[in-house]
Amino acid sequence: GQFCFFFLMIRRPPRSTQGVSSAASDVYKRQVSTQSTWGLNREMKQDNAKKVKKAVKKGVKAIRKHKVWTKVAFRRPKTKTELVKHKVKSVSYQKFQTYDKYAIIKHPLSSESAIRTIEDNNTLVFIVDMNANKNQIKTACEQLYSFKPVKVNTLIRPDGIKKAYVKVPKEQEALEIANKIGIMQFLIPSQKYQFLSLIHI
Repeated sequence: GQFCFFFLMIRRPPRSTQGVSSAASDVYKRQVSTQSTWGLNREMKQDNAKKVKKAVKKGVKAIRKHKVWTKVAFRRPKTKTELVKHKVKSVSYQKFQTYDKYAIIKHPLSSESAIRTIEDNNTLVFIVDMNANKNQIKTACEQLYSFKPVKVNTLIRPDGIKKAYVKVPKEQEALEIANKIGIMQFLIPSQKYQFLSLIHI
């Protein structure tokens, strides 16, 4: 009887296992996917742990590599600079331009050497502002005395006063311009007599 039962079990046709195999494959896939995600998470955690360990060991501020300069000259690199936009004005009143032609040319010089320069070189001599340049002196002479200077030379005296030699063009005479300016008012009597004789000549 036992032999017949064993033989029947062997000879019995197999049951349909399609549904069972599909369910088993789904379960297997889930297990594999969970294992793979778990493995990835584990790797990420390990990497983070290594980074934290390295940071604790070496410090958060790593040593920066500096550029090696091979040239003697160091040229500072140009960086972006922006204009400062103030929300509140630093000055509440309007500034007026007071540095005009009257501030540039203070007064004409009427010394003996200045008179000689007027006679010989057709050049006027003025005392000017210390900060005035040659272009400013030219424009001031044009505006004040109505002549266009050919050339302007300046010097600073030992007492700290700036003197300007203004060359008058050949078409005009420096003596006439000096007379119009009123340099005669600043002359002593002997110089005034010499000056008048020069004008009449």
